[in-house]
Amino acid sequence: MEVTILAIIVVVILLIHFSRNKRKGRYGEKRVATILNSLPDEYTIFNDVYIEENGKSTQIDHVVFSPYGIFVIETKHYKGWIYGDERASFWTKKIYGNKYEFYNPLFQNYGHVKALKSLLGFPYQYFIPIVVFIGDVTIKGDYPNHNVVYENELLDTIKYHISVLLPDDKLKWAINRLAYSSFETSDTAKEHIIQVKNRISQYNSIINNGICPRCGGKLVLCQGRYRNFWGCSNYPHCHYIVKDY
Repeated sequence: MEVTILAIIVVVILLIHFSRNKRKGRYGEKRVATILNSLPDEYTIFNDVYIEENGKSTQIDHVVFSPYGIFVIETKHYKGWIYGDERASFWTKKIYGNKYEFYNPLFQNYGHVKALKSLLGFPYQYFIPIVVFIGDVTIKGDYPNHNVVYENELLDTIKYHISVLLPDDKLKWAINRLAYSSFETSDTAKEHIIQVKNRISQYNSIINNGICPRCGGKLVLCQGRYRNFWGCSNYPHCHYIVKDY
């Protein structure tokens, strides 16, 4: 009897801890989403994105498309001192004399970049990973090869990149590709319907501009056996055909 009661208490404590962490994570992501909304119109923002890769679902906090690269942002809402190393599997959070380990967010975000690379087919140099910490936190350590920043440094880190990497047609195609290969979680069904309608509009706009929504190639008029049709110029590598163009 005592063992059963103890087990129940442990489960309740774990559930409370998980619920608090989940709420903190959501607050941090909403905070970063608000910051990102102040970017100019040339930046396209996706928040709380889920994509499938090899049958596995990957959740990405934020993806920002721009002519200067694709920013892949992992948000961490913590309090205390953060000690980490670029090559370490786990980092440490110290607060009130206690230590807690958590998985290296650089490794975590690398998995997100890898999933996006697989989806879009772009080289790694197109992607700019960023780990941003929210809250009363102090970051310890040196990260010369990565962007590990506070929330007040996020916009400057993004705007620091000014060299154009993505031409307009590739950028539009990539935005459309993610929009139709993922879904953004939303608090209401109404928001989700609006998102779907916007994605359909983006998809049709890309086709109307003569761009293949599947691979980013040009749409060309092809001669078929029974009638002409619009297809991708990258055939036979891409078999996309416009229906009722």
